[in-house]
Amino acid sequence: MAGLARGEESASAARGGLGAGAGGRTDACMAMILRRDSLAAQAAVILRAEIEAGTWTGMLPGELTLCRRLHISRATVRGALAKLEADGLVRGSKGRRREIVKVVPVRRAAVALSRVMVLSPVPHAGLTVTKLLWMDALRGELTSRGMAMELVVSAAVSLPRAHRVLKDLVGQHGDAVWILLRASGPVQKWFAGRGLPCAVAGSMVSGVALPAVDWDYFAACRHAAGRLLARGARRLGLVIPRSALPGDEESEAGFREGAGRHGVAVIRHDGTPDGLCRALDGAMGQSGAPDGLLVCHSTHTLTVLGRLQQQGFRVPADVRVVARDDDPMLLHAVPVPARYELPPGRYAGQLARIVFQWVDGEVPAASTERLLPSFVSGASI
Repeated sequence: MAGLARGEESASAARGGLGAGAGGRTDACMAMILRRDSLAAQAAVILRAEIEAGTWTGMLPGELTLCRRLHISRATVRGALAKLEADGLVRGSKGRRREIVKVVPVRRAAVALSRVMVLSPVPHAGLTVTKLLWMDALRGELTSRGMAMELVVSAAVSLPRAHRVLKDLVGQHGDAVWILLRASGPVQKWFAGRGLPCAVAGSMVSGVALPAVDWDYFAACRHAAGRLLARGARRLGLVIPRSALPGDEESEAGFREGAGRHGVAVIRHDGTPDGLCRALDGAMGQSGAPDGLLVCHSTHTLTVLGRLQQQGFRVPADVRVVARDDDPMLLHAVPVPARYELPPGRYAGQLARIVFQWVDGEVPAASTERLLPSFVSGASI
């Protein structure tokens, strides 16, 4: 940091020599330009290292903050940021802070990582069969490398002050790669800020840069709207829990885009069967009720199908239904719903690839590997 400040002073001294003769002015200008370019390059190296270390995720601090941090001028900061933009590491727009869009993988110090801890706010019984299947497939991938896997359950990680619990959990389990399951924004930000070996199994919140594997909920739900409209539905509804999970937010955005001018009635509920039934009754009891429903989460699909039948709606004659998520139990529903399928082994394989990168001493790219599920037509549309 001090070296950068001295460089600025040298540049100022060079500017002070411009009053010499013509040759002196040229030499002084050349010295100033060379020193300034070198200083901006040094600043770019420092900023790159800070980004790779996880000091900042999502957005860089403002230019003035960086000036104070590095003890350099704003012009030099802008030169360093221009280099990072040219390298594709950050992206900027007029009047806004630079966004971190790419973190170059670097080698990390070798640490014996022989375990994978799956961090979840709910126990086995609260997880869908699909999640349990890919977890089992992941266990098999890890076993081939002599690694063990353990589910760490803590409802406290969903609380606002989750950082206190996370610090204790990580301390208890030592060196391990963490898989963050159903992770809230505070949990993801805590891991990102500490550079711990981890991967998100699901959607990342805005402003967080971590390696992740996720379904392409946006594309799937946009496609679902198109399928419902193609089958004759004209009033679309989205059955979705009140949650802060980014995957549900992406689902709503994709469904709205697919619905276009038809619009979407969003049926929000608390996640319980009773709460879902009340929300569905309210929506279906109105004039102009939806005649095409996309249901987020497989267990909720069973509740929706049963409640519609109780209320006298025929599926698909009166209401067409599509399930966003697949689950083996949906094969036992009547009618068997249309749904989106992603083989558990494919999902587990992508997570295993990230884990093995950590184990081999490489920092995986802090980006999301999006997997597009396949549409399975059912009798519900």
